[in-house]
Amino acid sequence: MKDRTTLQLKAIINKYLKKWKSSLFLGMWRIDFNIRDFIHDDGGSYRTCAECDTSWKYFTATIDFNYVQLKDMEEKEIEKIIIHELLHVVLNEMREEGVEHEERVTSHLQMVMSYLNK
Repeated sequence: MKDRTTLQLKAIINKYLKKWKSSLFLGMWRIDFNIRDFIHDDGGSYRTCAECDTSWKYFTATIDFNYVQLKDMEEKEIEKIIIHELLHVVLNEMREEGVEHEERVTSHLQMVMSYLNK
């Protein structure tokens, strides 16, 4: 059982946000995060570990992390959650009408995939 402090968890989150923000070509984005004592759940058996609020028009996002869910989690699992939330940042624009949004997101993903394929 890890039972990390909030400061320890912030350090882990910062480490992986920095790593994946760069790898996903999100360097121009302002991505903030909070560690919350609780994030709503869906009423089922699944507990929300994080949620992301993104404004693609302004290149900003805020990710709220659920302290209770993450405090005992393995670092690799926390990293996966961070990747998942950052992919919400990339894909958020797809909620808009029009093929031009799909084209921009596809171009972004092409850059990422080209970089990872080196």
